[in-house]
Amino acid sequence: MAPAARKDHKTALTAAALLVFMIVAVLLRAIPHAALVDGSFTSLIGADAWYNLRQVEVIAANYPGYAWFDPMTAYPTGKEVAWGPLFPLITATLCIIAGAAARPEIVYVAAWVPPLLAAAVVPVVYLTGKTIAGRKTGLVAAGLITIVSASFFARSIFGFVDHHVAETLFSTLFCLAYIAALAYAARHPVSFRDTKTILPVALLALGAGVAYLLGLLVMPTIILFALIAGVFTVIQAVRNHLDGTGPEGLLLVNAVTFALPTIFLPISGFMVEGMSLSLYSVAHVYAYLLLIAATALFAGISLALKGKQNEYLGALAALAVAGVAFLTLTDIGKVMMSGLTAFFGRGMTATAIREMAPWDPGLAWQSFNVGLLLIPAGLAVLALRLRRENRPEVLFTIVWSVIILFATIQHLRFEYYLAVNLALLAAVVVAWALDYGLPKTIAFFREPESKKKKKTLPAAEVAAVGIAVLLAVALVGASASENIGYAQNGVPRTMLADDWRDALEWMGDNTPGPGVDYYAIYEKNTFTQPEEAYGVMSWWDYGHWITFIAQRIPVTNPFQDNVRSASGFFLATSEEKADAAGSRYVVIDSKMADEGFPAIAYWHDAATGTTPYATPLLVAVGGDTYRIEPFYREDFYKTMAVRLQALDGTLVEPEKALYIEYDTRSVPETGYPLLTGSKEMSPAEAQAAADAYKGSGKAAVFGIDTASPAGTVPALRHYRLVYESSPDPATSVKIFEHVEGAAIPGEGVIEVTVATNTGREFVYRQASENGTFVVPYSTTGNPYDVKTVGGYRIGNEEITVTEEAVTGGAQLP
Repeated sequence: MAPAARKDHKTALTAAALLVFMIVAVLLRAIPHAALVDGSFTSLIGADAWYNLRQVEVIAANYPGYAWFDPMTAYPTGKEVAWGPLFPLITATLCIIAGAAARPEIVYVAAWVPPLLAAAVVPVVYLTGKTIAGRKTGLVAAGLITIVSASFFARSIFGFVDHHVAETLFSTLFCLAYIAALAYAARHPVSFRDTKTILPVALLALGAGVAYLLGLLVMPTIILFALIAGVFTVIQAVRNHLDGTGPEGLLLVNAVTFALPTIFLPISGFMVEGMSLSLYSVAHVYAYLLLIAATALFAGISLALKGKQNEYLGALAALAVAGVAFLTLTDIGKVMMSGLTAFFGRGMTATAIREMAPWDPGLAWQSFNVGLLLIPAGLAVLALRLRRENRPEVLFTIVWSVIILFATIQHLRFEYYLAVNLALLAAVVVAWALDYGLPKTIAFFREPESKKKKKTLPAAEVAAVGIAVLLAVALVGASASENIGYAQNGVPRTMLADDWRDALEWMGDNTPGPGVDYYAIYEKNTFTQPEEAYGVMSWWDYGHWITFIAQRIPVTNPFQDNVRSASGFFLATSEEKADAAGSRYVVIDSKMADEGFPAIAYWHDAATGTTPYATPLLVAVGGDTYRIEPFYREDFYKTMAVRLQALDGTLVEPEKALYIEYDTRSVPETGYPLLTGSKEMSPAEAQAAADAYKGSGKAAVFGIDTASPAGTVPALRHYRLVYESSPDPATSVKIFEHVEGAAIPGEGVIEVTVATNTGREFVYRQASENGTFVVPYSTTGNPYDVKTVGGYRIGNEEITVTEEAVTGGAQLP
């Protein structure tokens, strides 16, 4: 076969292989389709996906306009959007091309975007691998990226409509374009005296700048790759000088690449006030200018001290001192240091937001399994190549991989970035084994027996080939198993619960509009809340659902806006302390009053946590085995979360409480006291027993369970139930409305039977305060399906209360 024909044959086979990999990538990620699509309704994965769909809808309605300010969340101030428009713009564009106009169609088309972008990553990874170490490396890397890692797979699966996969795609595209420019400049040295050498490198660098800009339009996080380029630049500049390589190529690549975002940001209108690398601010411009200036400084020193290594090393030492002084003493330097801390440090959010948590060995193995062994092996192979020859694309890959690995160890959110590095490094190892170890082994067995006796079997090469191939096969098998298992079993657990969907669809259909056009684009400086606007109080996990499904304005959201307002409201132990932040409705579920309660407590005060609300004790299970069980204190039942969800806002006077004795000396290795005795009694008897206890430990009175308090809990006077998704307290989502309440003179206890929209009945009871009842339910004119059965009762008297009296705060005679 002629060389040209052979080349065409290889090209065709490569294209076919990449097409197969792309199809496999999409098909694997399409597995959750059956679970997520229910008729015309498509559920999504992850809380942020719902907000991204909101952005897609707004762009589709105002194409290609993008809302940098959103009044439909973070009531009452609204929120400035801190990320770029590219991902929702791509999604909205595909929706328009597909003819998706109605909401169900838009959601369905959008759910396919992550798998399609994951397929687009495949050829980019191939080209990157090919640029680093040849065609074979590129093909192996392209094959691996279809299934690794669990984190990248989960973030590019059908229904995960979020920007993570776009971050991975465009950051890798930048790295490809950047190393292509570097590699070309290394093979075709640049001289500023010869303009013919400048244009090809400048064009390639311009491509890198465009790729970087695309990444920047997804998220400001792309600044991490400017840092990678900066670290690489320092090392490469030193290597170039020591090797006698001219500095012009590196300077040209960096100058052109980072000039583009430097020019674009100031004229784009994206920038916010202040200085922050996590936002589109002038700090980005300073960072890019510093990178260009630093490259120019290194180039100037190299040219001035050409051939003088000792003097050059002395200059580097002086530069290091100056750099530390700059970062610690100047305002701009301090901003850069704060950015480094955000990427590589750990703060309070690391304990509260899962993706900001540190990488632990269990998570690492789950996501990358045996690939963790191929990462250092790949770095070692690349380091050996770099030692033999000055190849900037290889050095950049090493720096890129090490920094992303370190960032992932600090914050597991970077796992999906690391997937590309894993695929490339594993491919480097496999290709190395196939190129060097396998040919030697085959040649040995093909030689005549007489020659074999004079040689020994190349055991090291055989072992290298065997280990590399086995690890690669194990990586493929383990990753495929993990990913398919997640797609089949893990994804359904992340779906929007039917109760939440029903509750918020009801809210959208049966509550007043907020006065804000859901599809309009508003400017922060000119927006004012209309008079009829109101907030919806819930925990931050559910904010995007409220915005997208109900088209109402949550106080807080998964961006943690106003989270202290929400935690303060749900933990308040009296209505007077419960600041609803302008909320007319409260949406609550069983989690907030049970297993999700600790999260609310820790968000509000990480130091005290659940201490005011529960006492954890060790309960003997058998032998030397114990379980930790929380016992609820009186303040737990007085919180708004429990009074609304578990107690329906009514007066509760329990017949039983839990008397408990416990040893205050903690059991070794646990740190928790040990339960020594418990008994259900009347609240008065339990308190008397606790007061009379004379043992060596402690005695106390606790509630029996979430809905059974230790003592009297007063009724809520300004909150009425207007909807519940189910009569089952374990799954029910409840919606309460805040009303002024009608004032009724009287003494004692007033009560009324309430029938909910699900058919459940309970008695709302309230004790008078200062000779007055303030009741939240109307007995006539109630617009909701939760209604009273008859009137309010005080003894033998029955009282009628109108809807106008409840909503207007009327004083009844």
